[in-house]
Amino acid sequence: MVTIKIDDYNSFSQALKRFKIKCQQSGLNSEIKRHREYEKPTERKRRKRLKAIRRQKRNMLKLQSQRMRSY
Repeated sequence: MVTIKIDDYNSFSQALKRFKIKCQQSGLNSEIKRHREYEKPTERKRRKRLKAIRRQKRNMLKLQSQRMRSY
């Protein structure tokens, strides 16, 4: 549950902006997007596997660039 306190000194637009930022930081937006449509278990596994592959590639590229710098 995301809550913000509104003072008399803050305008509505500032409070709304703070609320949106807190929602984004808490992961509420991604949770809503995820529950918007049903995702089959096979699709979920595929998405996670592809995410892991991208993460491994990114880590390998970082490692290679660090090795090249050490030469």
